[in-house]
Amino acid sequence: MDNSISIKLGNKDNNMNLFQFHWNAIFKNGTHIFQFEKNGTEHRFAEIKDRFDDLVYFNLTNNAGKMFTVNLTNGLIGYNRLEFPYIESIDKEKTNVRLIYFRRNRVEFVLNDLKEQKHTVTYHLGVQWLDSQGNNRKIILQISEDGSFIIEE
Repeated sequence: MDNSISIKLGNKDNNMNLFQFHWNAIFKNGTHIFQFEKNGTEHRFAEIKDRFDDLVYFNLTNNAGKMFTVNLTNGLIGYNRLEFPYIESIDKEKTNVRLIYFRRNRVEFVLNDLKEQKHTVTYHLGVQWLDSQGNNRKIILQISEDGSFIIEE
């Protein structure tokens, strides 16, 4: 069965060459789901969505060693840390904590022949929750391919 990695593997047209960051998820029972297994199997994000209630950590990592982590127990986002040792207890002000994750593709074309000139991917990673007054709050990081980021609200 083909997946997005095996299709045209080694060819510069392979869509997966565009993705600098890959995700992995850690659940309450300690199991992990990696977006790409070593054997070439690709897991779809829908598998994570099916288990949102059990999700504890969601990580985006790249080959340069940059890692962004969403801690869904405490509703926090970390950079280059999986654990948050400075947190002693769950923030009781945050309820209904949810993960936000999506990618945006931007393709630039040459108008004369409609050839693709540049393709960039931006990752959006964040957390959403209800505060003590019942207001919906969220923080989203917009992460570029090189790992630099800005904070959206």
